[in-house]
This record gives sequence, structure tokens and C-alpha cells, in this order.
Amino acid sequence: MTAQQDLFEGDEDYLLSEFRKGNPEAMKHIFLLFWKIQVFFARTYVPESEIAEEVASDAFLKLWNKREGFSSMAAIRSFLYITTRNGCVDQLRKAKRLRQNNKDYRYLESDEVFDDPMEMEVINTELLEKMLQAIDILPNQYKKVMHLIASGMGTDEIAEKMNLSPKIIRNYKARAIMMLKKDLEGRNFLVILFLLSVALR
Repeated sequence: MTAQQDLFEGDEDYLLSEFRKGNPEAMKHIFLLFWKIQVFFARTYVPESEIAEEVASDAFLKLWNKREGFSSMAAIRSFLYITTRNGCVDQLRKAKRLRQNNKDYRYLESDEVFDDPMEMEVINTELLEKMLQAIDILPNQYKKVMHLIASGMGTDEIAEKMNLSPKIIRNYKARAIMMLKKDLEGRNFLVILFLLSVALR
């Protein structure tokens, strides 16, 4: 980590000031802060990791282009989530996935759901960060399996990568899901959607 990155870490006002000025190092710091969770968030809507990364990348590009208008990290965080959510909706529409599942995705099309940036932050940031934190404290093998699943890999691919049988990977996955369900009290639709998508892979 560079000396400037150290300053960014300890001084949010300095980070925001440099970001608004167009300092690439400030953008890099913000990217590293939010990239992982933005891709994770996108994958709760679009299962393909490549599309999720494309949507998240586009959100960061739009953030950079509008950098002069941000006055807080909360505003940046909310912008990224809203932009990523909108990008996911566009992808779902392009893929015509809303045809029979319109009831399931109706909330995504509502402009009222995430109009309040603070509401967006509370609903998504705290939830998703808590979920990632819960994954990170799983036993090592379970954690590794869940991270590989979140990156888009299936059971057979993970088994080959970890040099284990698919049956063992399925057992790790099932136990990890049970641990996450227990740890993530008060979970809402996003958590349930993620855990269900994991269980079906």
C-alpha cells in the first residue's frame, strides 16, 4: 500500500477531495473498497459472473464520470448500488427473463423501491456486507467453497479445482448454507435468493 493509499484509509475527506479532483489513486482505492461487494450484489440478480462483472464495471465507470458531484462515501455507495441494480434490470430485460417471472421481479422495476439512497444503503449495504462477513468466518474449506460459488463456479468445477469429489463439495456447501442461515438472522429476500441459488448449483 502506498503512502497516499494510507492517507485515503485514514482520512475520508481527503479521499473524497482527491476523488472529485480526478486522482486515479483515489478511484483505485474506492474501487477496491466496493468492487467485490458490487459483483456479489449483481449476482443476486444475474447468475452469470461475466455479466455481473460487466454491470459492476459499468457502475464504476459511471461513478468516475460523475465524480465531481459526490460529497460523502454514503452517496458513492448508494450510487453504486442503484446503478448496479438498474444495470441488472436492463440485463434481465434483454434476456427476457421477466416474461414468466414478472411477479418475482416486479419489485426490481419499481422506481419507488430504492429512490431513497439511505434506504438503499440500509437494505443492501448492511445485508450484503454482513453476508460476506459471515462467509469469511466459516471454516476454511467451507469458506473457500462459498467464495468459489460466488465467483460463478459450479460443483464439478469446484471439485476439480480443490481436488475433491463432487459429493464432498456438496456436503461442504450444505453445511455452509446451514451455518449461514443460522448466522444471518432476520434475513430478507436477497439472502434467501442467494442461498437458494447456491443450493441449486
